[in-house]
Amino acid sequence: MIDFILPLFGRFHPILVHLPIGILTFGIILVFLSKKGSIQYLDSIRLAFLLGGVTAVLSSISGFLQYQNEGFSWDTVQFHLIFGWATVFASFWLFHEINKSTSFPKNFKVKSAGLFGLMLITGHLGGNITHGEEYLIEVLPTEMQKILGYEIEPEKGLVLPEQGWEQLAYYDQVVQPIINQNCKSCHNPKNLKGELDLTSYEALMNGGEDGSILTGGNPDASPLYSKLILPKEDDEHMPPKDKKQPEKEAIELIKAWIELGGNITSKLGEANIKAETLEPFFHRVEKPFYPEVSVEPASLESLAQLKSEGFFAEPVSESSNWLMISCVNFQGFADTDWSKLNPIKNQIVYLDLTGTQVSDRILDSLQTLPNLTVLKLNQTGISGSTLETLNSNQYLKHLYINKTQVETDGIKILNNHPSLEKIFAFDTPISEAEIQENFSFYLEIGKYKLPALPTDTIEY
Repeated sequence: MIDFILPLFGRFHPILVHLPIGILTFGIILVFLSKKGSIQYLDSIRLAFLLGGVTAVLSSISGFLQYQNEGFSWDTVQFHLIFGWATVFASFWLFHEINKSTSFPKNFKVKSAGLFGLMLITGHLGGNITHGEEYLIEVLPTEMQKILGYEIEPEKGLVLPEQGWEQLAYYDQVVQPIINQNCKSCHNPKNLKGELDLTSYEALMNGGEDGSILTGGNPDASPLYSKLILPKEDDEHMPPKDKKQPEKEAIELIKAWIELGGNITSKLGEANIKAETLEPFFHRVEKPFYPEVSVEPASLESLAQLKSEGFFAEPVSESSNWLMISCVNFQGFADTDWSKLNPIKNQIVYLDLTGTQVSDRILDSLQTLPNLTVLKLNQTGISGSTLETLNSNQYLKHLYINKTQVETDGIKILNNHPSLEKIFAFDTPISEAEIQENFSFYLEIGKYKLPALPTDTIEY
């Protein structure tokens, strides 16, 4: 009936541990505030070291009981426990020294500083047990981590290939990565919460203090799954509500694996998995929109000169040397003004000449922009007769020719352009009937007509 008392006292360790820290820190502060020859705070310091030592004993005992009853391994807690008891003895030793004296003993401030150092080490080791060894380190910038000798790689979780995922080993390549990301920090050989290790299939099958967590073929009878779907407010919900929660799709994958039998031999393709369940985990490499080449930043003098001429000239992002150039405030820009852009031709990836005075002759100049990616020639005098020159702009992806006189033959010569993805040609002579053939790029001409609705003819 009373077997619960010791485990319960052990669980008070996270609360009790703050008492000696606060009391002893208060006493140490008084030591350093005391002026030479002054005994003003002597009685308070004696009391602080005595009470600090007593509460440190209670904290150390509760910590030992927590270690015995909560499944922590000895390797994990040994140094925390040793330094905890060292703090106890140091507290009583300093109390003994000051208790028999009417003044501060020799080197008492140095000894008090040593006690404070013991408390820091003990607290740090305790924090490592609770939060992990990299708890303070993981929020630091990568450069600082390297200086301190750490290179923390977070658990990446589940990543699936878009092709061939059916042949993946369901446990090793799907379930274990999900567990590693969401459960491993609390259930590993060094931190056996609930005496449960989830770092391997063999360890999982051993179960924890409450027995087996897996019943093959029956997810609802398997705590590995059933605790995941409990309300977050439930004490049995896993992971605890203050921890990162697995995606609902990840939980579905664990459920499907258990329904298959919860074994180590099944393949992912053997489960009845919907495509949308796998979608969040597919590995996709997103190609940067702008060219993956390096260029020197444009000089500040060049940018200042362009802005004084009326150009809008800004980087496409804070960390990029690529430039966005627009003539929105320089509508008088003509073919003869091209030389003004020569100093930054290598940095231009986005050029907007909408509404300017340029003609087909400008296309010859555009060939000199090696990294041009977006080109806007809306509302200009180009006819499209020489658009083929743009085939030499190997990175060009989007071309805007809205409200121009470019016809279908003009864009046909851009078919099979090495990178062109879209042409926007609203309000041009290009008709829908003329673009039935397939282009290597997407052609958008607008002119949509919404279907008539019965309500459109109602008269009120």
